[in-house]
Order: sequence, then C-alpha cells, then structure tokens
Amino acid sequence: MADRAEILTLIRQVHLRFVKYFSRKFSTRRLTHPQYMLLMSLLEEGAQKMNSLAEFLHVSTPAVTNLVDKLERSGYAKRVPHPTDRRAHVIELTPFGREFINGLRTESLQLMADTIGTLPVSDQKVIEKFYGSLLARLDDALRENGMRNPKSSLDPEGGLGTRTPSGQIPNPR
Repeated sequence: MADRAEILTLIRQVHLRFVKYFSRKFSTRRLTHPQYMLLMSLLEEGAQKMNSLAEFLHVSTPAVTNLVDKLERSGYAKRVPHPTDRRAHVIELTPFGREFINGLRTESLQLMADTIGTLPVSDQKVIEKFYGSLLARLDDALRENGMRNPKSSLDPEGGLGTRTPSGQIPNPR
C-alpha cells in the first residue's frame, strides 16, 4: 500500500511545479498570475461582469478594473456591452487572448495526456476516480465556505446566466 504522506507530498509538488511552469510561461508575455487567472476564467466561463471576476479572484472590483485595463492595453481582453443590461459591460477574450490562453492550456493538457498515456488503463481509471472525488470535495468545501465554484459564477446574479447548447455564453454583440 502506498504511503499517504508520500502521495500528499507528490500532489503538492505537482501543483507547485505547474504554478512555476505557468508562471514562467506567462511572465515572458509580461502577464501577472492574477491576469492569467482572469484570462483562464474568461476562457473557461466566457464573457463575465467585473463583479463576477472579482469574486472569482477574491479581489475588489477596482482591482479587477485595473487588471482588465492592462489586459485591454495588451490586446488579451476587451470590454463589450452586456447583452441584456445596457448599463453594464462584460469582459471577453480577444482572438489574440484566446489563442494565447488556448495555447497554454493545450500545451499543459498534452503534457498530462502524454504522461497518463504511459499508464495502464486500470491506473488511469484510479486517477480519474481520485480527481473526480477531489473535485467533488473541493466543490463541497467551496459551498460550505460561501463561495461559488467557477461554473456557477455565471448565474443571473453574478454573470450572464445564459449559455448556448455548446455551453458557451452567447456573444453579446
């Protein structure tokens, strides 16, 4: 049987290495970690209001405004009119921002796929079960602490609240 402490150490080390790996990748583009997280949220969840992004990043709305200003100047994101509230704007990725973030995501997923592909199917199923359980526990912990997970940040009170059949938020233009 595997040593539980050793497994936990490995999980922590993998997390830290991914943080280091991505930090180096996006620092070459002069992006900060919070800017990267904001871009990832836009990629995963689609266009969002400032307050939803602030909640996701656990920062103030003025801090998100500052992040978005910098991302707009760099060409990664842009403000567009909200599709149903003419007083509001949402933030969305530009094609340049989408290409950059998709490239990073594809690269990291390929690294993981290559690694998982070296394992027997039975081990792959154990990994799938572990991460499914971990994700469910994390979602429970977020709910217990009054936080919404990223998938629920697009409810009518926080974000756009509507999705196309493919799961994307309709283009507000």
